[in-house]
Amino acid sequence: MRTAKQVLEIAIQTSRRLGPYVLLELLLPGGTMFALALFLYRRPEIVRRYATKARAAALAAIDAVRTAVVAQASSVPLTAGIETAVRAMG
Repeated sequence: MRTAKQVLEIAIQTSRRLGPYVLLELLLPGGTMFALALFLYRRPEIVRRYATKARAAALAAIDAVRTAVVAQASSVPLTAGIETAVRAMG
């Protein structure tokens, strides 16, 4: 069980870490964006990890779409697409 002194010390440490971000958020218009930018600037390892994961997810999504388009295109004869386009043009 934590004593009141330990809880107070933890609260002080947390407020020291969050202080600049909270002040930016409260005092500036658009402060949330400034606070987020400052947080990410001070922790580049977080940005690198996120960018790596985002790149992998984007590549997987592109690959899935490409596979679906190729599968769909191979199942439809070329003349059907041309006929549909001609009908759509009137």
